[in-house]
Amino acid sequence: MKLSIIVPVYKVRRHLQSCIESILLQTYTDFELILVDDGSPDNCGAICDRYAQECDKVKVVHKKNGGLSSARNAGLAVAQGEYITFVDGDDTVASGTYYYNMRILQSNPDIDILEYPVNVHYESPQSHIVTFNAEKVSGNREIFIDYIRRKAYEHCYACNKIYRADRFFFTRYPEGEVFEDLLVTPTLYENCDNVYYSDGGIYYYYAHNNGITRTYSFKSQYYLYRNKAILYHKAKKEYNLIDEANEILLTTLDSLTDLMRCSDGTSKDKNSAFDEIKDAKINLRTLFHMNIPLNRKIKFIPFALFGAKLHCKLIAMMHKKLC
Repeated sequence: MKLSIIVPVYKVRRHLQSCIESILLQTYTDFELILVDDGSPDNCGAICDRYAQECDKVKVVHKKNGGLSSARNAGLAVAQGEYITFVDGDDTVASGTYYYNMRILQSNPDIDILEYPVNVHYESPQSHIVTFNAEKVSGNREIFIDYIRRKAYEHCYACNKIYRADRFFFTRYPEGEVFEDLLVTPTLYENCDNVYYSDGGIYYYYAHNNGITRTYSFKSQYYLYRNKAILYHKAKKEYNLIDEANEILLTTLDSLTDLMRCSDGTSKDKNSAFDEIKDAKINLRTLFHMNIPLNRKIKFIPFALFGAKLHCKLIAMMHKKLC
């Protein structure tokens, strides 16, 4: 078959049937659906098995709970398709999405990754659609520079993309971590020869408060902050994208501020977190020439004047007083 669709499943009993049905009802049919039951304590495993009995396109992997990365890796280990895509167990895919985009891939076999539109936080007040003009970007360095300049790290989800299977020969998701897409997705893009941004299809990313990815703790927030810091250093030091790196730095500081607010982190852990960006600086002149809203410029004045540690602790303290 051409396409392997990997669905990690954990505590999504209420949404799993809608997810599976949205895939099985696709007009594109040359696929296998791999449902990875990541030790879900509800009856998700039984739902998966029922679909496997009713449809020969469905395969089920039952495993001990290991998190989203572990579930994706388990799916990758058994996938047989020439292309790989992921769907979270509480999301859905619009009808015709795979038909439209697999036709593009079959006509352009040199494309390594195709990204298609996504409705973020679907059915919530924060819902918004990320769309693209149909465009092909070629060359390792050019792809990464374009990725940074179009701020693709803001939609670095694993799920609204179709990958050539060989992209995962030497790449797996880091197990035991969260916010792994922010680390793995740009790495995959950087190692591609051709990436295509598609204007067709849509992935519905729901704003549920449960499931395999929903955690908030010092540990989880640290991974979000660290992965942003890694991207900042790469953009600045390896690609000399100074202006773009500075914008990433400010979002990194936002995550570091959230880290300071986590009640379960020790003072030692919080202080050591600053090591990730200990040499990062932006002066006032640079800050006020950045193409960002005025309120963000004002927010980061303490960083420009006094550095990351005082800035983040000050903003975290102000937020605590306001709550």
